[in-house]
This record gives sequence, C-alpha cells and structure tokens, in this order.
Amino acid sequence: MDKVMQETKLDTLTINASELADLLNGASVAMDKGKDAISRLGSIYLSAKDGKVKVKASDRYRLIVGESTLGGESELGECQIRANDVKNILATIKANKVAREITLTRVGDSLSVAIGGTSLTVYLGGETFPPYEHLLGGESEPLPAISFNATYMADFAKVPCSHKGGHLIMEFTGEAKPIRVKIPHDKIEWVALLMPMRVK
Repeated sequence: MDKVMQETKLDTLTINASELADLLNGASVAMDKGKDAISRLGSIYLSAKDGKVKVKASDRYRLIVGESTLGGESELGECQIRANDVKNILATIKANKVAREITLTRVGDSLSVAIGGTSLTVYLGGETFPPYEHLLGGESEPLPAISFNATYMADFAKVPCSHKGGHLIMEFTGEAKPIRVKIPHDKIEWVALLMPMRVK
C-alpha cells in the first residue's frame, strides 16, 4: 500500500448525517461569524480518534466542545473548517435528505465530503486550536453576583437538542472565571464556556 493510500485510510471519518449536522450546528454557535473574523475564530475544528468524534469552536467570549461516540473505527486528524465551508457542508446534508452516512476523507490540506451521490471538497485552514482543557476543570463555587452577555448565553439554547425537554446547567467556577454550561443531548456530550463581565 503506497503512502497516499495509507493517509486516506487513516484520515477518514464515517458518521451518521444527522449526527454530523448536530455537531456542526452546535459548534457554530460559538464560532465568530463577523465579517472581519480572523480565520482561527471563524472556523470549526473537527477530529476523530479512539472511537470518538470531536468538534470545537471559540469566538474569544465563548467556547464549545462536543464529543460523540462513533460506531466504526474512523480516525481523522484535526481539520480547521472555515465558516463558509461549514455552511456548504450543512446545506449539502440538508439537500441529500436520504443520506444516512457521510464519509469525510482528508488528504493534505483538502477534505472530501461524500454525501449520497454528492461529493464536496473543502480546503482546510492550517491553524491549530489553542489549548482549552485547563478551562473546563475546577470545582463549582457560589458567587454573590455575576454578569454575563444574555444574548451569548441564549445562543447556547440553539445547540441541537438543548431546547427539547432539557435544561442548560450553569456552573460558576469563581469570580472573573468562565461560566461552565452543560447542554443535554442524547448522543453528544456538550460542554461550553461563557466569559463573565465585570459587575459594575
């Protein structure tokens, strides 16, 4: 097997269409959609490893990470998918209503997305997502008062399944520290962060 075939085999993700749509729609809530957004913040990062698929995005004020268990043995190195390409992938999923599974294959800086009889190629960014794991830990603690952007918090209710009979769980981790938000979903484990504002 030559090198290209090996890369193709190792960098392939097969996933249910509706699950990928939920992951991309959910992560896009925290993606910077502004006209002047820098590339790293105006993107979603997608990867698959050890039977898990993960998406993440941040616009500096919010961070969201979603993780789901895969049925197969897919492995996909982290892909930086820009906002416009995320939109195109979601539109293609919607147009192919009968598609049950989607195969994403990465070769170099391009990602091929096969949905039913349709194939879409997107060119990936080369930036890495900043470290964030240290922000997700820490114990909850009571606070006398906290201020936050209500619109940003309300946007978390747009994450798929967060508003269907479930509740957002807010945890406060300390003064001037991010508010941790857990969002219910039957297949995806969502955790989000919202930066607080100063109480005047």
